[in-house]
Amino acid sequence: MITTIALDLDNTLLNSNKEISATNERVLKQLHKNGIRVVLCTGRPLPAIAHLVQQLDLKQPNDYSITFNGGLVQNNASREILAQTTLTKDEVGVLYQDATQRHYPLDVIGPNGVYSLVELGKSTYEASMNKMLPFKNINFAELPADETFGKVVSSAEPQVVTATRAGLPAEIDQHFHIVPSREELLEFLPGGVNKAVGLKELLGHFGEDLTNLMAFGDQENDLEMLQAAEIGVAMGNAIPLIKQAANAETLDNNADGVAVYLQKYFKL
Repeated sequence: MITTIALDLDNTLLNSNKEISATNERVLKQLHKNGIRVVLCTGRPLPAIAHLVQQLDLKQPNDYSITFNGGLVQNNASREILAQTTLTKDEVGVLYQDATQRHYPLDVIGPNGVYSLVELGKSTYEASMNKMLPFKNINFAELPADETFGKVVSSAEPQVVTATRAGLPAEIDQHFHIVPSREELLEFLPGGVNKAVGLKELLGHFGEDLTNLMAFGDQENDLEMLQAAEIGVAMGNAIPLIKQAANAETLDNNADGVAVYLQKYFKL
């Protein structure tokens, strides 16, 4: 039985204006009221999606979000951490050395905001986040050694991101799970971290497993989640890899694809 709906955000639940449509909002609120868990799954930290949590009224004691693409499972209301995997400064340093040699930008996401390593060149990440998180411009030497970090990202033109990924040395692959969340953003997560890992932790907390999961996504960072779910739903605008991995497909994100599939499945 499906008890939990996991939703990627950009180009899945959110339309091209980065908004939850009235139709998607209405259907998800109805299902949540009926006892179905609605779990937002994103690369962003919880403060950056607080407005979406608020819009969907996901503030009950058992409401959680999966953030940092699976690296952090956190209660929406209390902010209590259920599960977390992070990176140390030394681990970020492995990536920094490669970025210095091959000239690509890096931003490091910490517990209270984002550190832009401006000695590598200021990236496009701050502009794309639209003031959802505080940013601090620093050099790598200034990165706090007593903090841990959820992920590192490289935000640039698509051709730069493609070249960055193609040229990564084996040492980087050993330290990180590397995945694009969109064509202009490459994410470096702790090894073994993905959205399915976070969802497995969350479902286990409730005495359930991935057979109770329905998941929606469109990009490569949704792959493991859709493969692991009992019902993996690809958006109409999903990349071919995701459509091949899913066992169902719906309309695109600008046609209320999430709501359309849910209404049919749950007979709303």
